[in-house]
Order: sequence, then structure tokens, then C-alpha cells
Amino acid sequence: MKILPLFMLLAIAALAFSCKKTNSTTNSTTISVAVTKGPSGAESNGATVNLYETAAAATSGSPKYSQVTDASGKTTFTVAYQAKYFIIVKNGSAANYYNGYIPVGIFGSQTEIDYSPAQSPPSVIGGVRFRDTNGDGVINASDIVDAPSIVVTQNANTNFSVVIY
Repeated sequence: MKILPLFMLLAIAALAFSCKKTNSTTNSTTISVAVTKGPSGAESNGATVNLYETAAAATSGSPKYSQVTDASGKTTFTVAYQAKYFIIVKNGSAANYYNGYIPVGIFGSQTEIDYSPAQSPPSVIGGVRFRDTNGDGVINASDIVDAPSIVVTQNANTNFSVVIY
């Protein structure tokens, strides 16, 4: 008789330890994005904000999440947590990333053009000025970089500002 109760006790213990435990933490986070227009600093309402899981997805134009900013130039995403998302924002012809180049402003005068790295096609007043990422004084294929990224904290609100040109 002692064998049956001991066997049942072992079976119950084995069953209890084999049960799958659930994770009580959520696997999502909130990202708030505020978009402004570079030349004026005004809110960019109606801008499309795309979040990408990888740099390759950003290059291929395959966003994981996409939203449009409200009248105050803001939008909020609740996303699956991952440490980093790549972000591309566009509103009409203005953007924070152009085919691998990072915009840093708009040319306001010929003097600004004369003292900036050479670009191809040639710079024009009112045209977008790009970052010389390698510092060689020329904007060319050597200055192409991955899309800008956002570092995200799990179970927290991440606030991010984007300037478009």
C-alpha cells in the first residue's frame, strides 16, 4: 500500500514541475514620435512615420509599423519590443532620410553652397543639404548610411523627435 501513494505523489510532483510557466511581463513598448519641419521648426502634421525592424527592411521599404502624425505633428505606437527600430519619416517631399543620405538642412544662399561639401547633383538654393558622414568634403556613395534608428526600452515610453527637410 505504501507504493501506490508514493507513486501518486511522484506523478503529481512531475506534473506540477512540467507545467509551462507564463511570463507576467508584457512584450511591448510605447514609442512617441514628434516630427518638425527643419526650415521653420513647425509641427509636421500629416507626416508618415514608418518603423522598420531591420536596416534591410528600411532599404526595401517594408515597414513593420506605419502611422500618420496628428495636427500637433505627433504620433504614438505600441509595438512589439525590440532594442532598436529604424525610422523613416516623410511628408510630401520632405524626409529625414533620402536613399541612404542624412539631411542636415536646406541651402539658404550661394555662400552656404560654396562652403559646403560638393553634392551631386549640384546644390541649389532651397535644396536639401546632406551630411558628409566620412568627412572627405564630397557627398557621394561613401556617405550612404543605414536609416536613423531609435533605441527602445522594454515596458517604457520612448520619446523621439525627428526633423524633416
